[in-house]
Amino acid sequence: MIRDADVRNVADRLGLELDADDLAAYAEAANDMREQFASLEPATPEAEPATDVTTGDDEYNAVRHRFRLPDASGPLDDLAVGVKDNMAVAGVPMHCGSAAVDFTPTYHATVVDRLHDAGAAVTATTNMDEFAYFTTGETCAFGPTENPRVEGSVPGGSSSGSGAAVAAGMLDAALGSDTGGSVRIPASFCGVVGLKPTHRAVPRFGFADLAPSLDCIGPLAPDVETAARVFDTIAGPDPRDPSSLSGAPSTDATAGLDDPVEECRVAVVEPAMDDADGDVADAVEAAVESLEDRGVAAESVSPAQYRNVGMAGLIVAGAEFATLALSEGQVVGTGTGYSEPWRETVREVVRSPDIGDSVRDQILTHGTLAADGLSHYVAARNLGAEFTAAVDDVLETYDALVTPTTPMTAPEFGAITTDEDFSRTVANTVPFNASGHPALTVPTETDDGAPAGVQFVGRRGDERTLVALGTSLEDASSA
Repeated sequence: MIRDADVRNVADRLGLELDADDLAAYAEAANDMREQFASLEPATPEAEPATDVTTGDDEYNAVRHRFRLPDASGPLDDLAVGVKDNMAVAGVPMHCGSAAVDFTPTYHATVVDRLHDAGAAVTATTNMDEFAYFTTGETCAFGPTENPRVEGSVPGGSSSGSGAAVAAGMLDAALGSDTGGSVRIPASFCGVVGLKPTHRAVPRFGFADLAPSLDCIGPLAPDVETAARVFDTIAGPDPRDPSSLSGAPSTDATAGLDDPVEECRVAVVEPAMDDADGDVADAVEAAVESLEDRGVAAESVSPAQYRNVGMAGLIVAGAEFATLALSEGQVVGTGTGYSEPWRETVREVVRSPDIGDSVRDQILTHGTLAADGLSHYVAARNLGAEFTAAVDDVLETYDALVTPTTPMTAPEFGAITTDEDFSRTVANTVPFNASGHPALTVPTETDDGAPAGVQFVGRRGDERTLVALGTSLEDASSA
């Protein structure tokens, strides 16, 4: 029942003064409207639920739940695949890394449906930073994830479990989500491949958004070929995710496995190399030289606003996350899909005492900032548009940009504590969430054997060229 006080709250936000009669009239009109709209049912899709659901107990704390879906056959029937704990699997508890979330969906996320229909054995959900809002794998309510490749160091996040499970050989591939680097950072720290697709190339129905204008779902895998196969399976528009219907059509990424690179031109982003730790920059420079040996031409570039766009991306992420939290997890407009059970869950979660302090702080801070005005958000979006145009301009001449995926190798647990620390972890990843371009990270190593990543960034919809370059780098590394 809508009351006069509810009308007063809206009127106050609009700067309107209403008398008692006006308040009563508007409340009555809203209640009449609600009664008319009650004939519409918020239908929720259903899928056959998973069976044999158990809590993960691996040594790296990478897996949240194990389960079985009905057997299926198809082109991915040689793969065992996991999905991050913010993607719905019918019958499997979904926590988004938070003790505040108690949600068991009756439906699959679109990406889960597509993997299963292609014959993949979807067998696990994977651990993650709470609500995907960190970059190390340390903030999950169910304990931190360990890095299988570097003892005592973080695996990266927020898709920490996906990166660790693939690096440990527990899964053949895993899906992560990437808002500011959350696929590519764990891929870099754990020494695996990670692909952030073109924004909107992969539908996000059944996924818990963090910042809808930045979020992407993408694969982590031990090699470029597997990542490309998984991407081709999950990509493409879906009516349940309206935002995917206008996304840039993606090429057949797996075709890039056989594409020659002899005439490719890549642009190495100079500020990204300058700002990286020396051992990481040296590893990426050596990788570029190996590509040059294969006929790739490389030159240095400095796209406008490169060092500033990271802050813009973080502003956008914070504002959109707070807005989602305060609007029950639903975008009013062209969102990524709509689920009444998930809306009800988010409504309860934001009021839960079990929500993590860091996440609550983000909602309160960014929500308060937004309530005072959104000029900072507008400024960030405008700067992002300037950077996007600069990247597009570079990609008119070059086939891809190249950066270190992260400026550092995997830090020790407890090392990332300040805002400056956090911002540095996403310095080379969040720019391309802001611009929407696809980005592929391929593993390399420093001289002391620590995993690092080489990031290739391509034109929107051109994952195929990134696969070609990534495959060539893999071949050069194994030669």
